Amino acid sequence: MPNTTQRRFAALQSCRAGLALLLAALAFVTGCTTATMPIFGIPIPVPRSSTNWAGYAEGDFQGRSWTQAFDLLHGRLSREYPFTEWKGIKWDTLYDTFYVRVADAQARGDKRAYYVTLRQYAHSIPDGYMEASDEEDFREAAIGGGYGISMAPMDNDLMVVYRIEKGGDADKAGIKWGAQITQWNDKPIGEALKSAPDYWSDAPAATYVGRTLDRCMFLTRGPVGATAKVTFKNRDAQKPQTVTLTAREDHYAGLGDVVHYARDFSEVESPFESRSLPGGFGYINILSQSTTLMTPFPDRGFKKVVDKLVRDKVPGIILDLRGNEGGNMALARAYAGHFVDGERSLGRLVAFDSAKNGFALNEKESITVAPREPHYNGRIIVLVHRSTRDSGQVIARALQGQSNVVVMGVLGTEGSLAQVGGEITMPGGYVLHYPVGRYVDEKGNALISTNAEGDGGVEPDIVIPATVGLFEAQFARARDSLLDAAVEELKRQTASKK
Repeated sequence: MPNTTQRRFAALQSCRAGLALLLAALAFVTGCTTATMPIFGIPIPVPRSSTNWAGYAEGDFQGRSWTQAFDLLHGRLSREYPFTEWKGIKWDTLYDTFYVRVADAQARGDKRAYYVTLRQYAHSIPDGYMEASDEEDFREAAIGGGYGISMAPMDNDLMVVYRIEKGGDADKAGIKWGAQITQWNDKPIGEALKSAPDYWSDAPAATYVGRTLDRCMFLTRGPVGATAKVTFKNRDAQKPQTVTLTAREDHYAGLGDVVHYARDFSEVESPFESRSLPGGFGYINILSQSTTLMTPFPDRGFKKVVDKLVRDKVPGIILDLRGNEGGNMALARAYAGHFVDGERSLGRLVAFDSAKNGFALNEKESITVAPREPHYNGRIIVLVHRSTRDSGQVIARALQGQSNVVVMGVLGTEGSLAQVGGEITMPGGYVLHYPVGRYVDEKGNALISTNAEGDGGVEPDIVIPATVGLFEAQFARARDSLLDAAVEELKRQTASKK
C-alpha cells in the first residue's frame, strides 16, 4: 500500500496534468502568452492583455488615446529620467496635475488644449534637454503678438526696458529706453511674471535666472489684438504712468537672449574665430564644438590657433564661450586640453540601461581632460553666459580653478549637461525628447546640471553687475561691455605679475 508521501506525489501529478489541460483549452479559445507557474514549475498560458504594446520599445504611442499615451509617457519618463532625485522631481504630483488636463482635452476633442498640456508638462521639468515639438499655429495664436518692448531684471531687482520697437505701441505710448516697469495688468511686476507663458520657449530653463529671463520675454507677448495694462516710469519722469498696449504681429521680435551671443554659421565658416585685442592680448571665440566644410578637422585648426599664441608669447587671452551651443564632447575635451595644467577627471556617465531596467555606470563614457600640446600657460579670462550650453560648459569647468584662469560673466552658464537619446512620439505626431544619462563627479553629484534649488551651471568667478549703465553701453553705444571688462581685468593681472 502506498505511503503518505507517494499518495501526495500522485495527487500532485494528477493536479499538474489537469491544470495543464485546462489552461491549454483556455489558451486555444482566448490566445495567450506563457509564464512559468510557481510551485508546479510548468509553463502556463496567460490570456493576452487587451492593451496594445506595439511600438512601446521604440517610444511610439501614436496608436493610443491621449490619456493612454500620457500614461505611457509618464511611466517611461519617471523610470528613465536621470535627474529625478537630483532635481527633486515629484512625479506623482506631475501626474495628478496633468493627467486630468489631458483627460479633459480628450473628452472635448480639444487638440490645442492637449498640445499645450504636453508642453506645460515637459516644461515642468527644469532641464534644457526636455523638448517638445513645435506647433506653429498654436504658438502663433498664443504669442504671435508683441507689445513693442523687451525688459530684463537688474541687480537691484528693478525691471527695465532695454528694447523698444520703433513706431510700435509702446513707443507711441511714451515708454522710453531704460524705463522701469512696475505693474502689469494691475499686478506687481514680480507677481505678474509668475503667470507668464514661458512654456513656449524652445526648452525649459534650468536655472532660476534663466526662468526669470524667459518669463520676461513671454510676459511682453500675447495673442494678436490682446491688450495689457502697463505701469511704467521713464528715467526722466517724476512719477509713473499707466497705459494700455495692444499686441501687434511682429514676427516674434524680442524673443531670445537679452544679448544674442549665439549665431548661426554656415558650412563655409569656421566654428571658432580668433583675433588680436588691444594690449597685445589674444581672443578666441568658440561658437560650437562641430565640424564644417571650411573646418573639417577643427581640433587641428584650433591647435594652430593656440600654437600661434604660444609662439608669439601672448601674455593673456580671452576665451569667449558666450553663445556656445555645445556639440561634440571629444572636441570640447581637446580644446580645453590646450589650457589645463594637469589631467582633470570631471565626471563619469550614469545612464539608463533597458537591459538592466535601471541606471548603471558606464565605465567607457567619462569626461577626462588631459593636457595637450601646444600648451598655453598665460593668463586666461573665460567669458560665459546663459547661452553657454551643453559641452561648451565643460570647457569652462575644465579650466575653472586654475591659478591663471578667471571665469567672468554677468550670468552663469545654462545649467544642463546630460546624455541625450530619449524620444517619445505622442498622438498627433508630437515628439518629446528627454535625456537618459547624467554625468557625476567622484562624490556622485551631477556635473554642471542644476539641482532642486536651481543651483548649478558654471558660475563666474567675477560677476559683472547687470546695471542700466551696462545695458546702455551695450545697446546705446554698441559696446561689448563684458569684453571690455575682460580686457581691463587682463591688463590688471598682467601688470601685477610684472
